Amino acid sequence: MIFVIDNNILSRTFKNMPFKAFGDIIYAPLSDMINSGEILSVDEVYRELNRRWNDKSPEGKWLKAHKSCFQNITNEEGFVVAEIFKNKKFQEGVKEKSIREGNPEADAFIVAKAKIVGGIVVTAESDNKDHSEKIPNIASSLGVPYMKIDDFYTVLTNVSQGKPNFEGVEVYSSLKNPVPLSSL
Repeated sequence: MIFVIDNNILSRTFKNMPFKAFGDIIYAPLSDMINSGEILSVDEVYRELNRRWNDKSPEGKWLKAHKSCFQNITNEEGFVVAEIFKNKKFQEGVKEKSIREGNPEADAFIVAKAKIVGGIVVTAESDNKDHSEKIPNIASSLGVPYMKIDDFYTVLTNVSQGKPNFEGVEVYSSLKNPVPLSSL
């Protein structure tokens, strides 16, 4: 199973879970799963995170040590991104300021990566608004399953405790429609 993570997963983890206190529970399984290819992301996410945490901070050093999981999109994924942006609502997810300043916007790339690799998108974005430009809406429109942050932390905790990673974890195959991860 491949998890394709959004910027907000790592940024919230860095902000709220210090390495010293959560190393064994969160960061060790996260590193192991990245190294085994079970966790991926896109280079736009790395760029977003690197703008906040430089190479001198512990978070920046951790990012740099795991940079290989932040992949460029492939041609096939680029075609999926083009399909995503045919939807006017999803175009609204790219902020004009980001375009002017050359800042990364990763949402469409994350969903495209998950679609092509057969993965599950992991995000902390809300799925409460139908017809929004958020990742859960994009993923649902393309039939890509997504997972919320709490379930992802459960996966990491399960791995740290030697349990099956899907135990007690839900994913969403459509907006607000959870199913057990084990059913995928």
